Amino acid sequence: MSYTLLQHLLSHRATLTVAVILCAVLLRGLIIRRIRRTSTILTSSERRTMSTVHVTTVTVIIVTILVLWLSQIQEFILSITAIAVAIVIATKELSLCLLGAFVIRTSRAFSIGDWIAIGTHVGEVIERNFMTTTIQEIELGNYTYTGRTAVLPNSLFLANTVINQNFLRRYQFHSFSITVEPGDFPIDAENQLVMQIEALTAHFIETAQRYNTMLEQRTGIDIPDARPAVEFSTNEAAMIVTTLSVFCPTEEIAALDKAMMKEFFDWYRRNRKQQLSNDG
Repeated sequence: MSYTLLQHLLSHRATLTVAVILCAVLLRGLIIRRIRRTSTILTSSERRTMSTVHVTTVTVIIVTILVLWLSQIQEFILSITAIAVAIVIATKELSLCLLGAFVIRTSRAFSIGDWIAIGTHVGEVIERNFMTTTIQEIELGNYTYTGRTAVLPNSLFLANTVINQNFLRRYQFHSFSITVEPGDFPIDAENQLVMQIEALTAHFIETAQRYNTMLEQRTGIDIPDARPAVEFSTNEAAMIVTTLSVFCPTEEIAALDKAMMKEFFDWYRRNRKQQLSNDG
């Protein structure tokens, strides 16, 4: 009975194939539409679910075609043995993309929601499939989203180093430099500036130190201390270069840049006035 039923299904394999493909695509569309309808801004969990649905749909379609048309596929492959090399060359990029997807998933280099850097591209992974990986680009200067998305072929991950920056998604070591005239720079400049920066970072410094310790434990690397630091140097023009460094929340980098620069120039202006009044 079952053998007869199997023969009957195979005799209508074209209809069955079309039906399975339509059902899979329709179900995928309904699930994705439901997810998008419930959330205006998709979370990492929802994006992960959408990616899983996409991969499952493609897998079901491929398995269905292989099961129903395996004998015909085998005959077709045997019949084109003479042009097999040409087909391999023509599908080289496709094969590399599929291999790249396999490497990404088996190595667990990153997952949806992670921040990654590959080549000149830096961004948050928002979608993955067999052929491409889509990232939401991030501006390195202030670690904000640019509004652009980049679709990367998975073959890139075979030839380039992927840096997972997810540990630094919450906190970053951030430094910037200010160049000023040499003037009469006081000896206690470092202590004065550190005190002012510590006042700006007081509301998150304890959390930053705990996160810094956690990073050391997770990575096994001696990470610099989370306390703010000030360094002085000179450039080719004999100008004084002041470098301010702080371990701070990523979302506060832009605001903290402005605040630290304002504190520096307020301090520098007061110091210059004092020096001029003393000279006078």
